[in-house]
Amino acid sequence: MPAAVMVLVLGLLFMLVFHFFFLQQHRFSRDNADWSHAYFIPVISLYMLWRAREELGLLRPVVFWPGLIPLLLSVPCYLLFQIGSASNHMGQGAAMILGLFGLLLLLLGPRVIQPIFLPLAFLAFGVTISERIMIAITFQLQGMAAHGGYVLLNLLGVTTDLSGHTLEVQHPQTGAKIPLNIAEACSGMRMVIAFAALGMAVALVELKHWWQRIALFMCGVPVALAMNVVRVAVLGVGSMYNPEVARGQAHMFIGFVLLALGFVVFMCIAWALNKTVNDEAAKPAAKTLKPGPVASAKVAEAKASAPLLKAGAFGIGTGLTWSALRQPGFVGAAAVLGVAAVSISTLIAVLGVQLTKKPIQANEGRQVSAVARETPSWIAMGNDAQMPEEMIEELGTKNYLSRVYRQKDSAVAKGKRPIVLELHLAYYTGMIDTVPHVPERCLTAAGFLMVKSAETLPVGLDVSGWSLDVDATELATKLDRDGREQRVLAAWTRERDARVRMPRDVDKLEMRFSSFQAPGGGTQHAGYFFIANGGWTSSAEGVRLLAFKLDDVYAYYLKVQVTSGMVENSAELAEASRGLLRELLPDIMRSTPDWTEVQRGTYPLDREGASVAGR
Repeated sequence: MPAAVMVLVLGLLFMLVFHFFFLQQHRFSRDNADWSHAYFIPVISLYMLWRAREELGLLRPVVFWPGLIPLLLSVPCYLLFQIGSASNHMGQGAAMILGLFGLLLLLLGPRVIQPIFLPLAFLAFGVTISERIMIAITFQLQGMAAHGGYVLLNLLGVTTDLSGHTLEVQHPQTGAKIPLNIAEACSGMRMVIAFAALGMAVALVELKHWWQRIALFMCGVPVALAMNVVRVAVLGVGSMYNPEVARGQAHMFIGFVLLALGFVVFMCIAWALNKTVNDEAAKPAAKTLKPGPVASAKVAEAKASAPLLKAGAFGIGTGLTWSALRQPGFVGAAAVLGVAAVSISTLIAVLGVQLTKKPIQANEGRQVSAVARETPSWIAMGNDAQMPEEMIEELGTKNYLSRVYRQKDSAVAKGKRPIVLELHLAYYTGMIDTVPHVPERCLTAAGFLMVKSAETLPVGLDVSGWSLDVDATELATKLDRDGREQRVLAAWTRERDARVRMPRDVDKLEMRFSSFQAPGGGTQHAGYFFIANGGWTSSAEGVRLLAFKLDDVYAYYLKVQVTSGMVENSAELAEASRGLLRELLPDIMRSTPDWTEVQRGTYPLDREGASVAGR
């Protein structure tokens, strides 16, 4: 009974300290099928420990006070990744595992910690990887999966063309070309994590030698990529008969089927590796050896202590009395965890930190698709582009707009042709660990070749006719941590039905531009910036600094992207964007929350019309 009480008390205190990480990990695993395997990681670790129960039963646990070092170190590390400038979920998971290691080392000692170290380290596969790292690796794996699928489909006799990460499968009867985009969910990155976890689990359970385990683990990436190439080929063949096969959840189902096939492949590799070592031949020779005096003493010690330690799991005997709860090791561990839990909660409350951001929408839920189709100098061409479900899933939001605008003839100078610009808007809210999609990644994935690296250029909006909002400016300056004066301008929308506040310091607006060579020839220029929590930034990294400040209750950001193949260079695109945004930006801002009202606590309102900004 005391052993169970000790485990229960320390377990509850540990969960209390790191509860935010566990809640976030549950949300990630529940809402994203790519990380649903995280639920099984602790189960596999416990199974590994159960397999080693006989070895653990022969070891005597001792209180090892140096274990306090990693336990104590995990608390400030967790705070750093929770409320510090480097806040991210993956870092919190690493701090949690470090704390668990220190706790077990303190209570069990170094001899017991050795056989449980690998099952403990295996828990790292249950921590969702940072989006920034995911994106950096995913892009390369997308290309590998696309090229591998292209080769395999053509070997199977299916005529296929490749452009970037997009395959075009030709129907054998009609000759129609069916596009097959290799989205991030099919790229292999998320499957690599699941395959790596699966491969390591098989290695730890089925293999004994360290080199065998490393060899099997290293097979995780090739096996995952091979399975994803097969997945792309299956989707390509299936799309010829039913285009829906490559959309929705069908590709996820095929991925899970191939994951099961990958398990069989890992088991075959483990069987082959076991065959390379003949452990049975070494056993008779080992029996003829006489143990030395030191080995005999250790064996005798283990045998003498075994009857006492086998009675309980991990050497904590069931015959212990209630006085065990007063042991220094238990008291020290409980004290550290208790103080850490209270200190973290108190510090967060005192600093007013908002660990989770609430989603917030524009007034009356206005979507970015409601942006005006016509301005004094620009008019929309055709219908707005509609993305398929798998691309919306990759984009990460359904609140988007892809529309082409053409310069009106009356606004074009003599001797020049009208400029055509494609405007892309994407609105995100309530997401704290995300990295925006940018042309440097998205256009390259579509088969474009970057011919000029990104550069930041001033847009220089003409703000004449826009007035200074004195109250909003004072509020923005007061709340600015660096004490910088920030100007908030306001403008009437084209319909003169509302006065809209612009992003802070919008007269200094800059955009990030890059140039690409299109697959069919020609050059495409792209520029973008982000509006986030009432401010603006030209970099994806700056979004986190604006939209996810620790004391903000809400978070949103809007990507504003302009592309064109009719301009000569980035400077000309900046000039064209200046003209479009000068007339369209006030209407774009109507599709975002009025951040000044959010800061004042007067928006958003609940159903009864009361402010909920501070809740």
